[in-house]
Amino acid sequence: MNLKYLLDTNVVLEPLRPEPATAILRRLRRHEGETAIASIVWHELQFGFERLVESRRRVAIERYLEEVVAASFPILGYDRSAAE
Repeated sequence: MNLKYLLDTNVVLEPLRPEPATAILRRLRRHEGETAIASIVWHELQFGFERLVESRRRVAIERYLEEVVAASFPILGYDRSAAE
């Protein structure tokens, strides 16, 4: 695995939008295996999900986070050293 791209929260959530940007979806597919997320992004995703009320949308997001995000993107530790 040759990681080249560190994704932010908005890009990771793009596929869940009612009308996702095709250019972003295309790039995600093209760079599969070359992308990762920082632990802070995973935290933001989990925090946002946990705040949702019980609903079909929450279930769909939970499934997406576990089956797609956690399964597809390595989650990298992001501390001061990584930031510098």
